[in-house]
Amino acid sequence: MLYLMVKKLSSGRLNKATTACLALLLSAVVCQAQLAVEKNVPGPVVTAQSVDRRGDFYLAFKNGTVAKYDTTGRQIVNYSPRRLGQVTLIDPWNPLKTFLFYEEFQSIVILDRFMSPTIEYDLTGKSQSFIRLACPSQDNSFWLIDESYNGLIKFDPIDQKIQSKIPFNASIPVDGKILFIREYQNVLFASLDSGGIIYFDNLGNYQGVIDSPACSFFCFSKNQLYLTSSGSVFIQDLYSNEKNEISLTDTYLNALLIGPRVVGAKKEGGFDLLR
Repeated sequence: MLYLMVKKLSSGRLNKATTACLALLLSAVVCQAQLAVEKNVPGPVVTAQSVDRRGDFYLAFKNGTVAKYDTTGRQIVNYSPRRLGQVTLIDPWNPLKTFLFYEEFQSIVILDRFMSPTIEYDLTGKSQSFIRLACPSQDNSFWLIDESYNGLIKFDPIDQKIQSKIPFNASIPVDGKILFIREYQNVLFASLDSGGIIYFDNLGNYQGVIDSPACSFFCFSKNQLYLTSSGSVFIQDLYSNEKNEISLTDTYLNALLIGPRVVGAKKEGGFDLLR
């Protein structure tokens, strides 16, 4: 990633011609700046990805395995389940309780810090129909997207009870399908296939919408939300609304920001570590 620092000059010392030249020069520098592939790791196609709070990243592959990597792309440990299936969503924010949701099995598997399964939750019968998406909440409950009910459910896995049900109605602008969900800083975010990311408080009350391209995955880095769309990583500050963009080639499905590096999941399989 390239960071450009430009010292501000007072308007009295900078005429219009100089300003235009400087803008042209900076645009040329930015256009020429490209991320270079630092490391290529071959492998199956990535179906889900995320980052934990320590900065290590996790990739779930089409063959059913899940691997944990450090910031240099070195594999630390991997998980090979007995029942092979594609992970729909992974959330390792708490690395002691890595969360895996399997849509095809309607189940949630929790892994410990050694990537060994500790418990599996069967979601069959926990709602009116079919759970399409699920993610963990900071209060140890689960957020579920129920396809038939067309709404949001908060489920307590300890007591095996539904805490709340929030139907999507005219007051919640869910136009189309929800593609991805993630709770961050006690706020639940959900991306729409029509574009935009809606968000709710920790009780499931609708709060608003963030303007963004349609995306099947997004992630967070400190106070920034980022997503991959049309060959670029779009970054937006959650508080200042400042926006940035990192250009990638169209060979990547999704990307993760790992400090100064970008992890690009390749369409043909495996990933690149770029810098």
